[in-house]
Amino acid sequence: MNIPNKLFHLSLLCIALLFTGCGNTDSRLFVVEKNDLYGYVNAKGDTVIDCKYPLSYTDTIERIGFVINKKGKIECFNNKGKFLFYVFNFDNGPDYIEEGYFRILDHNGLFGFADSLGNVVIKPQYKFAGPFKGGKAEVTYTGKMVPASPNGDGYWIWASDDWFFISPKGKKLTSK
Repeated sequence: MNIPNKLFHLSLLCIALLFTGCGNTDSRLFVVEKNDLYGYVNAKGDTVIDCKYPLSYTDTIERIGFVINKKGKIECFNNKGKFLFYVFNFDNGPDYIEEGYFRILDHNGLFGFADSLGNVVIKPQYKFAGPFKGGKAEVTYTGKMVPASPNGDGYWIWASDDWFFISPKGKKLTSK
């Protein structure tokens, strides 16, 4: 075999090896609806999250997605279909991401924080938590929900005498 012919065959072999590892690596999940309930399938059409949720907030889960369950709680799933945590319901949907974090809840209703990839960065431990602003979040271990106004307009606030600020690492800050 002459040198140009060897180079040609070597090139074909390299190209074949390159494409051998290029299978379908689409890890996204796609929303589906069945009987007015929502779930998710993978790129092959296999069910990953059963159709049992009355509302889906995310049509395509690339990393994390949000649904509302029959009890009205917002659940967060990753793109493998694993339940991660509950999400604070703010403004009729999942909490907004502020400074890279959003508020999450555990099974007991305690607040913590996760990042936009679904990593828990501050484990749930607070009775209530505000969003991060200016590098800090206001939190409390005590308190109760009270109507925001006496006319009963449906808005509520959290009342506590023990508010303090935390850093994005969950450390208590000494100054406001």
